[in-house]
Amino acid sequence: MLNVDVSSEIGQLEGVILHKPGIEIEQMVPETIEACLYSDLLNLNIAQKEYYYFQQVLSKWTKTYQIIDILTEILKDTNVKLSLVNKILEKEDKEYLSEDLLSLDAKELAKILIEGKPNILDPLYNLFFTRDASSTIYNQVLIHSMQFEVRSRESIIMDYIFKHYFKAETICLRSHSPKANTEGGDVLIARDDVMLLGQGMRSNKKGLEFLIKHFSETKSKFNILIQHLPFSPESFIHLDMVFTMLDKNKCMVYEPLIVKNNDGFEVSHIEIDNGKITYHEKSNFMKGMKDLGFDLEPIKCGGNNRLYQDREQWHSGANFFCLGEGKIIGYSRNSNTIDALNNSGFEILKAEDICNDKVNMKDYNKFVVTIDAAELPRGGGGARCMTMPIKRSKVSW
Repeated sequence: MLNVDVSSEIGQLEGVILHKPGIEIEQMVPETIEACLYSDLLNLNIAQKEYYYFQQVLSKWTKTYQIIDILTEILKDTNVKLSLVNKILEKEDKEYLSEDLLSLDAKELAKILIEGKPNILDPLYNLFFTRDASSTIYNQVLIHSMQFEVRSRESIIMDYIFKHYFKAETICLRSHSPKANTEGGDVLIARDDVMLLGQGMRSNKKGLEFLIKHFSETKSKFNILIQHLPFSPESFIHLDMVFTMLDKNKCMVYEPLIVKNNDGFEVSHIEIDNGKITYHEKSNFMKGMKDLGFDLEPIKCGGNNRLYQDREQWHSGANFFCLGEGKIIGYSRNSNTIDALNNSGFEILKAEDICNDKVNMKDYNKFVVTIDAAELPRGGGGARCMTMPIKRSKVSW
């Protein structure tokens, strides 16, 4: 069993939690798309074929866990089953379902808690974006309080998974500050002493204030860099949609916001020194990173053309996930972004070739694995959104 430990975005990946999209995403109809937090209806058959290659690449690299399997395992414990079911039903004001749900075996119950049941429980439409409900922050797990109630069950399930399967210490944001909201896409662990946060449509000021307070009480010296995000278009939902780490000296950026800050969105550096909190304003996010000791080459999502920058950012062109230092995975459809990576020294490896054993990732020092996907990007997230790291090896800075 892995002990949770994530102290960077780029350390060698040792374990990750995934969820293969299932029939829950077919429960949407045009009238409910917005309430389900989607922009379009997805074709499940195609989405699963695309996800197969994504999952297989990760499985060839590291230990992968599927939420349905872990949830089934912990529900075999009668006390866990009783507690989890009652907590979910209390939250959703459906306590009258308790007897029926508790009569189910662990496998069937886990299935219903994820896929839902007509007129009884809503499906977890967004669960394949495993990043959002929780974040491994060093040797603890932050259980997020997400803005929309349609996702609240995800946080409860992840709390129980980490407590009862991984035996991890969890911090439940909602229990500390009911009006605070954060999501995992807005939380990036840059280094032992640096956390990057986004403040926007999903993570609010109170949520970030909770994290500042938490680290001021638990770390003697710590730094938080906050990027304020536009509330529209919806592709700016999280920080990791405009900035992701790729290596010690490289990052992927949506240039107009992260480098140029054309519209003047606030960037704040919060310095924590033995309980003392000092605020510094920065001209842009890259300046803030440089002042914190990161000498980063910004690789532009969409390349040098503003038209392509906007188009490819919309389909998660800045949202990459690190398997290790300089070893990343993302969507092939963002061709100008992939070209920019190639020009910066990343070998392009096709996921299908890796899965068919035509290519071995370990033969390359720096690479980007490209996933051919049309349906998955339409869900509104990329490779980082679909992964919840449990453990990474330490990075020697």
